[in-house]
Amino acid sequence: MPATRPTARPTAANASALPTITGLRSWGAVLVAVVLTAVGATFDGLVSGVLTWGFRVGFVAGVCLAALLVRRASIFTAMVQPPLVMVVLIFISLRLLSTERMTITLIKVVNAFPTMVIGTALAVLICVVRIFAQPLHRSKKTPAAQRAHV
Repeated sequence: MPATRPTARPTAANASALPTITGLRSWGAVLVAVVLTAVGATFDGLVSGVLTWGFRVGFVAGVCLAALLVRRASIFTAMVQPPLVMVVLIFISLRLLSTERMTITLIKVVNAFPTMVIGTALAVLICVVRIFAQPLHRSKKTPAAQRAHV
């Protein structure tokens, strides 16, 4: 049997929501959100030709998964990316799906606002919980000193 090296636990700055798993860099979090949103948009494009539930579910799942998978040091990216991902992919999707004028495209962006708010709020909530649950700086007390205070 080949010898296996024990895997080291990632540092607090490099951990995902699961402290034993190394998180994605900021560009990886953006990629997760974009790919899942694009998959939802592609599904809608193939099924109905308009952006509906597939796009919405893909967007919310993408930004939430990105918030969970991003490394702690890059968590700011996961909080600010949802509106940008939504708007860019709506414009790209609607340009590919239809030949409508830009004014109609802008109206569809405005109609997607509730989905953007829900996705952004969930991603920010996940990130804020992670910020408090996974602080970057640990207490300098030794484990024995911590037990003495309990």
